[in-house]
Amino acid sequence: MRQLPKTELSPQNGCVIDTKWKLGPLSYHASAAGKVQAEPSRDIIRLPELVIYDHTGFGGAYARTNLSFNYIGDFWNDRISSLIVVSGVWRFYRDEYYKGDHWDLGPGYYESFFTSKGPDDVVSSFQAIALT
Repeated sequence: MRQLPKTELSPQNGCVIDTKWKLGPLSYHASAAGKVQAEPSRDIIRLPELVIYDHTGFGGAYARTNLSFNYIGDFWNDRISSLIVVSGVWRFYRDEYYKGDHWDLGPGYYESFFTSKGPDDVVSSFQAIALT
């Protein structure tokens, strides 16, 4: 069995992945069984994606994801200091299970994104809330 680094956003590291998300025409499905035939979209849809970093200035440990997390795990809890929002609009919550104060961020580079929006290292959960 492969050894997981403690920085990976994985259930083995205490993360709780939100498996019930629906965002515009996109949604999560645990299985393709029983799904109805759908017409292919002619629109280009970019899956929301972000990269989180342990230190300001995009330093330290990092993780890349396109999933929403009810809880970001034991390593990442209250440790995110900078991030890159590749696509989508993401909402970052102070508490787990999308509770407490929150901040919405769209595509961009946030070298120290909590400095002007609130205290550093306070995020416990996050979710994609819109496509871009």
